[in-house]
Amino acid sequence: MSHHSVIELYTDLANNPDENFGWDKGLQNALNHDYKDEWIKEIPEKIWSYCAAVGNPFNAGKFSIGDSILDIGCGAGVDLCVASLLVGNQGKVIGIDITPAMAEKAKINATLAGLSNITVHQGSIDKLPVDDDTIDTVISNGAINLSSSKDDAFLEIYRVLKSGGHLYFCDMIKDDNNLEESCCTTESWADCVAGTLQSKELIKLMEKAGFVEAKLLSTNHYKTSASTVGATFSATKA
Repeated sequence: MSHHSVIELYTDLANNPDENFGWDKGLQNALNHDYKDEWIKEIPEKIWSYCAAVGNPFNAGKFSIGDSILDIGCGAGVDLCVASLLVGNQGKVIGIDITPAMAEKAKINATLAGLSNITVHQGSIDKLPVDDDTIDTVISNGAINLSSSKDDAFLEIYRVLKSGGHLYFCDMIKDDNNLEESCCTTESWADCVAGTLQSKELIKLMEKAGFVEAKLLSTNHYKTSASTVGATFSATKA
């Protein structure tokens, strides 16, 4: 999937969150992924309408007060808001999204939620506008698959993480139980994520970038086609 088609689709989502795009989203989607009641109460309901999460990266590990969190492909900022609550005013949260309309919506939603420790940049996963060794934890939710070069994406994530920092991300993978089911064309997001890999292939890419303890933590109910399934991964910078 080209950058142009990604931007086109997510501009549409930014402007029309209630439109049916063929995959789960909204508050019910957040509930389905076990987003905590306390987060749902703290964050304005309007923001939850943008929740197109394919999983819950916050279940993958610990988040501490004062941490620095980077959300890659932050969309309209739902996970940015959750991360902000977890790190508190002492921490900082940075969002990156390639779609200008989404980056702008994330800024608006952070203000709407009254969260002042969030900064949002429009930029590419393949070339993050973040300094080396400055981030405690990188999260992502359904965005790494959209990178034209996953090798570069994982190298960039590794670069910005502090030593011992963590990567927790959710994304679509090929369903190991249904590999014979063919995906649709790469132009259709609704049926199949372009560039979807098997879990073992993603783990190899993380290890190639230098990560240790790279592993698949779980799969979930989320589907974008008969041959894809939502999954959660973790890895650590050596």
